[in-house]
Amino acid sequence: MLDILRIYTDSPLRNFTYLVREPNSQKTLSIDPYDPDQISQVLENKSWGLDYILNTHEHNDHTCGNDGLVSKYKAKVLAHPAGLGKIPHASHALEEGEKILESPDGNSYLKVIYTPGHTFAHVCLLQIENGSPYAVFTGDTIFNSGVGNCTRGGDPKTLYETVLKEFHNLPGNVRLYPGHDYLKNNLKFSLSIDPKNEAAANALSKAEKLKEDQEFWTTNFSEERTFNPFFLVFDPKENLVSGIRNKIQNQYLASDPQTLFITLRSLRDKW
Repeated sequence: MLDILRIYTDSPLRNFTYLVREPNSQKTLSIDPYDPDQISQVLENKSWGLDYILNTHEHNDHTCGNDGLVSKYKAKVLAHPAGLGKIPHASHALEEGEKILESPDGNSYLKVIYTPGHTFAHVCLLQIENGSPYAVFTGDTIFNSGVGNCTRGGDPKTLYETVLKEFHNLPGNVRLYPGHDYLKNNLKFSLSIDPKNEAAANALSKAEKLKEDQEFWTTNFSEERTFNPFFLVFDPKENLVSGIRNKIQNQYLASDPQTLFITLRSLRDKW
């Protein structure tokens, strides 16, 4: 099984960086490196090198560690084809379905998924263990109880289509590794729309008991589907639909999943 280390960067945007290591080859990947000194310290403490960097997309808070890490480790930078020329040092254009850090027996690897919406140069990584999805690194596509905004080079309709195609039917036990820690704020938004959602209220209570900036809840998709409103739109209950309609003061808003998703994203942008 791949070894996963999550690094909280304590940055203004509450970024996560991830280190993933294939134990047989001892190859190591950094996903969305933020602080090269922080990452280097973790690598040195583990006696690991760094072979690859993968940036889920081109925004600076997901690429700002590239310079320092490439300079120190000569790591190869992997990105969506549309990210080449935008992402510092990116030299390898990822193909959809490409396998990264594959184990010698082929049972463990990261699978590249093209995930446009937040930007059009976005990829996510699906961790496969023994032939089944185990976890997914989502960058700024899916957050705990939320999804990414589309205000800096994205499109909400495209994001909806990506969520429907790639994440709506993922097995419930798949673990979610997002690019930022927005859990508590996103749950508060969820409850502002749907205050009767007991799952969201319970999740917020659980999140507020964690040690601030030290403990992080790794949710799975079964949990997300109970309190993430951007998943709840696929089977919308009356409380959610009414909450959205009340927020925009439009009792005639259509209740199909796409309309609700795009409206929610617009509400979250202004919240």
